Amino acid sequence: MLSSIDRSYDSGYALTGAAGLDRGRYRFEAELGYQKNAIKNSVADISMTTYMANGYYDLELPLAQVKPFVTAGLGVATFNDDNGAGKTVSDRVFAWQAGAGAGFSVSPLVNVDARYRYFSASDPQLTGNSRYSIGSHNVSLGLRIGF
Repeated sequence: MLSSIDRSYDSGYALTGAAGLDRGRYRFEAELGYQKNAIKNSVADISMTTYMANGYYDLELPLAQVKPFVTAGLGVATFNDDNGAGKTVSDRVFAWQAGAGAGFSVSPLVNVDARYRYFSASDPQLTGNSRYSIGSHNVSLGLRIGF
C-alpha cells in the first residue's frame, strides 16, 4: 500500500545562463540552470540541473523601450534528492517550461528582462515507492547582452 505525503519546500534559489541567436522578433537559446530548495522542517533538500532549448517571440508595441515576449522550452532535468544524512538519489527526466515577460532596453545591446515561467518535468523516480510531481512557478530578473 502506498501512502501519500506532501512535502513543503522553503523558497530556494535558481541560477540560469544561456547563449542564443536573435532573429528579430524570434530568439532561440540553449539554457543551463540550477535550482535548490530545502524541505521545510528538515535537513533534507532537493536540487535540479536543467538543460533546455528555448524559443522566444517578441511582441511589437509602440513603446520602443519595452518589449514584451512569450517563451517556451523543452529539455531534460536531473533531480537530486538529498535526505540530509549523506544519502542522495537522482534521476534525469523530460522537462518543459512556458512563460512571458518584458525586456527593458537600457542601451542598444543591453536589456533587463523581468519574467514569469511555469516549469514542469516528468515524474522522477528518486526513492523506492515514492512518487514526485514536479512543477514550479518562477519570477526572475535577468540581464540580456547582445554582441
